[in-house]
Amino acid sequence: MLKRFFWWLEDLGWNIKCRYGFWLHGPYGLARVIEKMPFRYIVKYLRRYGATVSDTTRIERGMIIQRPDTVRPFKNLILKEGSFVGYKAIMDLSEPIVFEEYAGIGGFCQVWTHQTTTLIPPCPENKGPVTLKRNSICYSGVIVSPGVTIGENARVGACSLVNKDVEPDTFVGGVPAKPITAGKS
Repeated sequence: MLKRFFWWLEDLGWNIKCRYGFWLHGPYGLARVIEKMPFRYIVKYLRRYGATVSDTTRIERGMIIQRPDTVRPFKNLILKEGSFVGYKAIMDLSEPIVFEEYAGIGGFCQVWTHQTTTLIPPCPENKGPVTLKRNSICYSGVIVSPGVTIGENARVGACSLVNKDVEPDTFVGGVPAKPITAGKS
């Protein structure tokens, strides 16, 4: 009973911090509050500000959100049943990021949906949604470029750069990521 009261009190505190951060600093202020929030409350507040997140999604603490929308900050984040986002993952919400059922990324991964092609004004950007299909996994430290689709049951090795679509049922790794096949003995 007492524990529930303190959880309610803590939830109230995070609610106030979210509202204040959004009011004072806009969507980036809200994103900073989400970054510091314990995993118990992350799904609730992502939903409240526009994300589509399943009840069975697991999001580790420290998720860094880049380029949230000004009205509904997290509207481009779709995390379906059983999906997983690791510790300190960076999510760029310029375009939609979709994790299908049981897809996930490990800690310190980066998922980018925009890329500046030059620093000379007007600074054109490559943009594209990122999709992780059912049962796909990106291990720790993977960087996913804009417009990439990682196929069903695919695996991406740690510290890889994925700049092209990954075929279903394959294991890729490296910089840039290429298919890895088991060697013969």
